[in-house]
Amino acid sequence: MIINHNLSAINSYRNQQRNSQTTTDSIAKLSSGMRINQAADDSSGLAISEKMRGQIRGLEKAKQNITDGISLIQVAEGAMGEMQSLLQRARELSVQSSNDTNTDEDRNAMQNELLQIIKEVDVISNNTEFNGIKLLAGNTAGGGSSGPSNSLADVVQSITSTGGINDTYTIDGIDYASAVIDFSNLNTVNDVKSLAGKGVHYTCPTCHIAYSIKFVDGNPDTTRLDSTNPVMEVDITQIENGSDLVSKVISTAYGQDDFEFIPDKNSSDSLPDNASLPSTATAFVTHFSKLGFDGTKLYIHDDRSLYAGTKFPTTGGHGRFEPTVHGETIEKDKVLRLNIQVGSNAGQSIILDIPNLTIKELAIENISILTRNDANAAITEIDDAISAISSARASVGTYQNRLEHTFNNVSNYELNISGAESRIRDLDMSGEITKLTNQQILLQASQAMSVQANQMTQGILQLLK
Repeated sequence: MIINHNLSAINSYRNQQRNSQTTTDSIAKLSSGMRINQAADDSSGLAISEKMRGQIRGLEKAKQNITDGISLIQVAEGAMGEMQSLLQRARELSVQSSNDTNTDEDRNAMQNELLQIIKEVDVISNNTEFNGIKLLAGNTAGGGSSGPSNSLADVVQSITSTGGINDTYTIDGIDYASAVIDFSNLNTVNDVKSLAGKGVHYTCPTCHIAYSIKFVDGNPDTTRLDSTNPVMEVDITQIENGSDLVSKVISTAYGQDDFEFIPDKNSSDSLPDNASLPSTATAFVTHFSKLGFDGTKLYIHDDRSLYAGTKFPTTGGHGRFEPTVHGETIEKDKVLRLNIQVGSNAGQSIILDIPNLTIKELAIENISILTRNDANAAITEIDDAISAISSARASVGTYQNRLEHTFNNVSNYELNISGAESRIRDLDMSGEITKLTNQQILLQASQAMSVQANQMTQGILQLLK
């Protein structure tokens, strides 16, 4: 028996401290309802949980963005409906005025009513706003962005951003200077049809010859391939998605499906290598710029390894890359383009295009029904305007349907991510209560044993009496 070291008391104290700390941890978890209150509780679990929390909060805002987008569409669609009602009345007046039982005085009265209708259509198209954004005027006043109707960059997922050939296309281990267009967001026939009339052109990396690809909805013009600056028109009539479109471009250029141009690595870099081109290849690919593909990505590359590491355009302006057809003008302010952020990460957005529906764009600003011939012509003009608005209403209607489905998907996604985050971070209350009860018993036991250990040394002192 010793008195210098009360080992039993020390051991009891150690266990008492451990049980006390464990009890404190359990109380902290039970009071917060969370298994992880600090990084020490589960460092890797905390990192995963915080990442998921970022996603969850982003998805909550995405749902709000989507509902705002739906509200915007409903405002625009409601205005379009009223414009059509007005134009239907204008059509009635045109039909009435085309009848020769009317006198000039009658037609003047009809013309006056027609002018008021057209003015109101103009007011609606120019003044319909959502949060200060003019929705039907096809411009940037108040927000949004006006998209050139013939710009390929406004439709595809991504396109070489710097305006030059600065990416790479790898063939047999060699990286060739390249530009790239990604068509991965074209998933339906309607998506593909949005390409009609749009295109891209690029110049040779070492000269100024411009090569253009233009997408047309039927009747491609093959004669433009022989011009000084060739234009290859690609028929998108039967195309349903991005990968099919890329295959169509390749087959149009080379005259063969899924053809891959393989440069001769032993050939001179000073001359184009046409030896491996098929006899069916068009003049479009007989120069230094060749076409390659990878799924939904179309590559435009220089087949000379000498220029593989060169970033274009160079000082001389060679190797320019622009999302327009060479020699064709871009029509401005034809559409209001809005990006609706529908996800928690960058780039997860849906593009809404709302056409310009002003009376100038609808070609009804100078309409007249003062004579029978004018009235007959007005019927056709108003029919065209009604048809244009109907097309716009159908388009925004599909956007609304898509956003509603997206909202449901985001809600489901948020629910599942929240469940996953809960399983990582939240506490199993019943299990922790059981653990706390056990720790409390052990704490009481260790406290009792500390008393007993202290009494043992006191018993030794009795021997000295």
